[in-house]
Amino acid sequence: MKLRIIMLFIMSFLVGSSFIFIARGSHGLPVYVSLKNISDYKTNIEAEKKDIDKVESLIEDAQTKLGEYEKLAGNTDDKLQKKMIEELEFYKMASGEASVKGSGVEVLVDDGTRDLYEGENVNNIMVHDWDILRILNELKRAGAEAISVNGQRIINTSAISCAGYTIRINGQTYARPFEIKAIGDAKRMASTLVAPEGIATELKFWGVICKVTIKDNITIPSYTENQTYKYITKVMED
Repeated sequence: MKLRIIMLFIMSFLVGSSFIFIARGSHGLPVYVSLKNISDYKTNIEAEKKDIDKVESLIEDAQTKLGEYEKLAGNTDDKLQKKMIEELEFYKMASGEASVKGSGVEVLVDDGTRDLYEGENVNNIMVHDWDILRILNELKRAGAEAISVNGQRIINTSAISCAGYTIRINGQTYARPFEIKAIGDAKRMASTLVAPEGIATELKFWGVICKVTIKDNITIPSYTENQTYKYITKVMED
Protein backbone atom coordinates (compact mmCIF):
# COMPACT_ATOMS: atom_id res chain seq x y z
CA MET A 1 0.00 0.00 0.00
CA LYS A 2 2.83 2.37 0.97
CA LEU A 3 4.71 1.45 -2.23
CA ARG A 4 1.65 2.34 -4.34
CA ILE A 5 1.36 5.71 -2.60
CA ILE A 6 5.06 6.41 -3.13
CA MET A 7 4.79 5.47 -6.87
CA LEU A 8 1.75 7.70 -7.35
CA PHE A 9 3.59 10.58 -5.68
CA ILE A 10 6.63 10.15 -7.91
CA MET A 11 4.46 9.97 -11.08
CA SER A 12 2.50 13.06 -10.04
CA PHE A 13 5.74 14.89 -9.35
CA LEU A 14 7.19 13.98 -12.76
CA VAL A 15 4.03 14.94 -14.66
CA GLY A 16 3.75 18.23 -12.81
CA SER A 17 7.38 19.00 -13.43
CA SER A 18 7.02 18.34 -17.14
CA PHE A 19 4.09 20.78 -17.40
CA ILE A 20 6.10 23.44 -15.57
CA PHE A 21 9.06 22.88 -17.90
CA ILE A 22 6.88 23.15 -21.04
CA ALA A 23 5.13 26.27 -19.76
CA ARG A 24 8.43 27.97 -18.97
CA GLY A 25 9.97 26.98 -22.31
CA SER A 26 7.02 28.40 -24.30
CA HIS A 27 6.50 31.45 -22.06
CA GLY A 28 2.97 30.35 -21.32
CA LEU A 29 2.01 29.97 -25.00
CA PRO A 30 0.80 26.72 -26.61
CA VAL A 31 3.69 24.77 -28.06
CA TYR A 32 1.60 23.16 -30.81
CA VAL A 33 1.33 25.11 -34.11
CA SER A 34 -0.84 23.67 -36.84
CA LEU A 35 0.33 23.32 -40.45
CA LYS A 36 -2.44 25.72 -41.48
CA ASN A 37 -1.08 28.42 -39.16
CA ILE A 38 2.40 27.92 -40.57
CA SER A 39 1.03 28.20 -44.11
CA ASP A 40 -0.88 31.37 -43.18
CA TYR A 41 2.25 32.90 -41.66
CA LYS A 42 4.20 32.16 -44.83
CA THR A 43 1.46 33.68 -47.00
CA ASN A 44 1.37 36.84 -44.88
CA ILE A 45 5.13 37.15 -44.98
CA GLU A 46 5.15 36.80 -48.80
CA ALA A 47 2.37 39.41 -49.09
CA GLU A 48 4.30 41.81 -46.88
CA LYS A 49 7.41 41.30 -49.03
CA LYS A 50 5.43 42.12 -52.19
CA ASP A 51 3.97 45.25 -50.57
CA ILE A 52 7.46 46.36 -49.58
CA ASP A 53 8.68 45.79 -53.16
CA LYS A 54 5.79 47.86 -54.54
CA VAL A 55 6.42 50.70 -52.09
CA GLU A 56 10.12 50.69 -52.96
CA SER A 57 9.23 50.80 -56.67
CA LEU A 58 6.85 53.75 -56.12
CA ILE A 59 9.51 55.56 -54.11
CA GLU A 60 12.03 54.99 -56.89
CA ASP A 61 9.60 56.31 -59.54
CA ALA A 62 8.77 59.33 -57.40
CA GLN A 63 12.45 60.07 -56.85
CA THR A 64 13.10 59.84 -60.59
CA LYS A 65 10.21 62.22 -61.36
CA LEU A 66 11.32 64.57 -58.58
CA GLY A 67 14.83 64.58 -60.00
CA GLU A 68 13.47 65.57 -63.41
CA TYR A 69 11.45 68.42 -61.93
CA GLU A 70 14.40 69.59 -59.83
CA LYS A 71 16.57 69.75 -62.93
CA LEU A 72 13.90 71.76 -64.72
CA ALA A 73 13.32 73.99 -61.69
CA GLY A 74 16.99 74.94 -61.64
CA ASN A 75 16.79 76.18 -65.19
CA THR A 76 16.73 79.94 -65.63
CA ASP A 77 14.29 79.91 -68.56
CA ASP A 78 11.59 78.18 -66.48
CA LYS A 79 11.35 74.92 -68.43
CA LEU A 80 9.39 73.34 -65.57
CA GLN A 81 6.51 75.75 -65.95
CA LYS A 82 6.60 75.35 -69.72
CA LYS A 83 6.50 71.55 -69.42
CA MET A 84 3.54 71.67 -67.00
CA ILE A 85 1.63 74.06 -69.28
CA GLU A 86 2.26 71.76 -72.27
CA GLU A 87 0.95 68.76 -70.32
CA LEU A 88 -2.13 70.73 -69.21
CA GLU A 89 -2.90 71.81 -72.78
CA PHE A 90 -2.53 68.22 -74.00
CA TYR A 91 -5.01 66.90 -71.43
CA LYS A 92 -7.43 69.71 -72.28
CA MET A 93 -7.34 68.70 -75.94
CA ALA A 94 -7.72 65.00 -75.14
CA SER A 95 -10.67 65.56 -72.78
CA GLY A 96 -12.50 67.93 -75.11
CA GLU A 97 -12.07 71.05 -72.98
CA ALA A 98 -10.10 72.86 -75.69
CA SER A 99 -10.92 73.64 -79.32
CA VAL A 100 -8.64 71.81 -81.75
CA LYS A 101 -7.70 71.97 -85.42
CA GLY A 102 -5.98 69.76 -87.96
CA SER A 103 -6.46 67.75 -91.12
CA GLY A 104 -9.21 65.16 -91.39
CA VAL A 105 -12.58 64.47 -93.00
CA GLU A 106 -16.04 66.01 -93.16
CA VAL A 107 -19.05 63.74 -93.57
CA LEU A 108 -22.39 65.17 -94.67
CA VAL A 109 -25.37 62.91 -93.95
CA ASP A 110 -28.95 63.71 -95.01
CA ASP A 111 -32.23 62.02 -95.86
CA GLY A 112 -32.42 60.55 -99.34
CA THR A 113 -34.39 62.23 -102.12
CA ARG A 114 -35.00 59.28 -104.45
CA ASP A 115 -38.51 57.99 -105.16
CA LEU A 116 -39.64 55.11 -102.98
CA TYR A 117 -40.34 51.74 -104.50
CA GLU A 118 -43.88 50.49 -104.31
CA GLY A 119 -44.56 49.47 -100.71
CA GLU A 120 -41.11 50.53 -99.51
CA ASN A 121 -40.71 51.86 -95.97
CA VAL A 122 -39.73 55.53 -95.94
CA ASN A 123 -37.30 54.82 -93.07
CA ASN A 124 -34.97 53.23 -95.64
CA ILE A 125 -33.94 56.65 -96.95
CA MET A 126 -34.02 58.54 -93.63
CA VAL A 127 -31.10 59.24 -91.30
CA HIS A 128 -31.36 57.59 -87.89
CA ASP A 129 -29.36 57.89 -84.68
CA TRP A 130 -27.76 54.47 -85.24
CA ASP A 131 -26.46 55.66 -88.62
CA ILE A 132 -24.64 58.54 -86.91
CA LEU A 133 -23.36 56.22 -84.19
CA ARG A 134 -21.99 53.77 -86.74
CA ILE A 135 -20.18 56.58 -88.58
CA LEU A 136 -18.66 57.77 -85.29
CA ASN A 137 -17.56 54.25 -84.39
CA GLU A 138 -15.94 53.78 -87.81
CA LEU A 139 -14.10 57.09 -87.46
CA LYS A 140 -12.85 56.14 -83.99
CA ARG A 141 -11.78 52.74 -85.28
CA ALA A 142 -9.81 54.53 -88.00
CA GLY A 143 -7.96 56.60 -85.40
CA ALA A 144 -9.95 59.85 -85.18
CA GLU A 145 -8.46 62.05 -82.44
CA ALA A 146 -11.35 64.53 -82.20
CA ILE A 147 -14.94 64.40 -83.52
CA SER A 148 -17.91 66.76 -83.65
CA VAL A 149 -21.48 66.47 -84.94
CA ASN A 150 -23.19 69.71 -85.96
CA GLY A 151 -20.71 71.62 -83.82
CA GLN A 152 -21.14 69.41 -80.76
CA ARG A 153 -17.86 67.92 -79.52
CA ILE A 154 -18.10 64.16 -79.01
CA ILE A 155 -16.46 62.93 -75.81
CA ASN A 156 -16.68 59.70 -73.81
CA THR A 157 -19.95 60.74 -72.12
CA SER A 158 -21.69 62.04 -75.25
CA ALA A 159 -25.11 60.56 -76.04
CA ILE A 160 -26.91 60.45 -79.38
CA SER A 161 -30.59 59.51 -79.73
CA CYS A 162 -33.53 60.00 -82.07
CA ALA A 163 -36.20 62.53 -81.14
CA GLY A 164 -38.86 62.28 -83.84
CA TYR A 165 -37.37 63.62 -87.06
CA THR A 166 -34.48 65.16 -85.15
CA ILE A 167 -31.47 63.82 -83.25
CA ARG A 168 -30.38 64.81 -79.74
CA ILE A 169 -26.64 65.21 -79.25
CA ASN A 170 -25.23 66.09 -75.83
CA GLY A 171 -28.74 67.06 -74.76
CA GLN A 172 -29.20 69.47 -77.72
CA THR A 173 -31.68 68.84 -80.56
CA TYR A 174 -30.56 69.05 -84.20
CA ALA A 175 -32.39 68.55 -87.47
CA ARG A 176 -30.90 67.14 -90.65
CA PRO A 177 -28.55 67.53 -92.43
CA PHE A 178 -25.82 66.29 -90.10
CA GLU A 179 -22.25 67.47 -90.51
CA ILE A 180 -19.65 65.24 -88.88
CA LYS A 181 -16.06 66.45 -88.57
CA ALA A 182 -13.12 64.31 -87.54
CA ILE A 183 -9.43 65.14 -87.11
CA GLY A 184 -6.95 62.35 -87.76
CA ASP A 185 -5.44 60.35 -90.60
CA ALA A 186 -7.74 61.65 -93.36
CA LYS A 187 -6.98 58.99 -95.95
CA ARG A 188 -7.44 56.15 -93.49
CA MET A 189 -10.74 57.51 -92.15
CA ALA A 190 -12.11 58.23 -95.63
CA SER A 191 -11.15 54.80 -96.97
CA THR A 192 -12.77 53.12 -93.94
CA LEU A 193 -16.07 54.90 -94.58
CA VAL A 194 -16.22 54.42 -98.37
CA ALA A 195 -14.87 50.86 -98.47
CA PRO A 196 -17.20 48.23 -100.01
CA GLU A 197 -18.33 47.20 -96.51
CA GLY A 198 -18.13 50.75 -95.07
CA ILE A 199 -21.08 52.59 -93.57
CA ALA A 200 -21.01 55.38 -96.20
CA THR A 201 -21.27 52.81 -99.00
CA GLU A 202 -24.13 51.05 -97.23
CA LEU A 203 -26.09 54.29 -96.66
CA LYS A 204 -25.68 55.28 -100.31
CA PHE A 205 -26.97 51.86 -101.34
CA TRP A 206 -30.22 52.55 -99.48
CA GLY A 207 -30.48 56.04 -100.97
CA VAL A 208 -29.33 58.04 -97.92
CA ILE A 209 -27.07 60.99 -98.80
CA CYS A 210 -23.58 60.48 -97.37
CA LYS A 211 -20.69 62.56 -98.71
CA VAL A 212 -17.12 62.13 -97.42
CA THR A 213 -14.65 64.96 -98.07
CA ILE A 214 -10.98 65.17 -97.08
CA LYS A 215 -10.03 68.54 -95.57
CA ASP A 216 -6.60 70.01 -94.82
CA ASN A 217 -7.83 72.33 -92.09
CA ILE A 218 -10.70 71.38 -89.77
CA THR A 219 -11.65 73.15 -86.55
CA ILE A 220 -13.55 71.27 -83.85
CA PRO A 221 -14.95 73.25 -80.91
CA SER A 222 -14.55 72.39 -77.26
CA TYR A 223 -17.16 70.53 -75.20
CA THR A 224 -19.36 73.23 -73.65
CA GLU A 225 -21.42 71.22 -71.16
CA ASN A 226 -20.34 70.82 -67.55
CA GLN A 227 -18.52 67.58 -66.83
CA THR A 228 -19.24 66.30 -63.33
CA TYR A 229 -18.12 63.01 -61.81
CA LYS A 230 -19.98 61.86 -58.68
CA TYR A 231 -19.22 58.17 -58.46
CA ILE A 232 -15.70 57.61 -59.76
CA THR A 233 -12.52 58.05 -57.76
CA LYS A 234 -8.90 57.51 -58.64
CA VAL A 235 -7.57 54.02 -57.86
CA MET A 236 -4.41 54.21 -55.80
CA GLU A 237 -1.74 51.67 -56.69
CA ASP A 238 -1.17 49.01 -54.05
